[in-house]
Amino acid sequence: MEHIQHELFWKTVNTVILIAILYWLLKKPVSKFISDGINAVVSRFERAKQEKEEVLRLLKEAERKSEEAKAEAERILQYSKELAAKEREQIIAEAKQTAERIIRMADEEIEKEVYKAKEELKKFAARKAVEIAEAKLKAAANPEINKRLIESTLQKL
Repeated sequence: MEHIQHELFWKTVNTVILIAILYWLLKKPVSKFISDGINAVVSRFERAKQEKEEVLRLLKEAERKSEEAKAEAERILQYSKELAAKEREQIIAEAKQTAERIIRMADEEIEKEVYKAKEELKKFAARKAVEIAEAKLKAAANPEINKRLIESTLQKL
C-alpha cells in the first residue's frame, strides 16, 4: 500500500511539474499575443481620437464661416463619433475572439500533453510491475508460489 501511495505521489508530482512547465513556456507567447492585440486596439482608438479632434477643428472653422456650415460640421462630427464607436466595438470584439481562441488552443495543448504524460506513466508502471514480478519470481523458486504470483499479477493488470 505504501508503494502505491509513493508511486501515486510521484505521478502527481510529475503531472504538476509538466503543467507548470507548459504554463511557463506558454505564458510569454500568449501574453505577448494578447498584449499586441491590446496595443493594436489602443492604436486604433488613438487614431479615432485624432480623427475626432480633426473633426472638432473643422467644426470651429465652419462656425466662423456661417451658421449653415455649422450644421454640416455637426453632421460630420456625429458621423465620426458613430464610426469611431463602431470601430472601437469591432476592435474589442476581435480582440476578445482572438484571446478566446488563444486560450482554447492553450487548453487543447495542455490536454494533449497531460494525456501523453498519463500514457507514459501507464507504460512506466507496467514495466515496473513486470520487473517487480520477475524479481519476486526469481526469488521464489517454488512452482506453486510462482503460479500464485503470476495469477495475482495478471489480476492486477
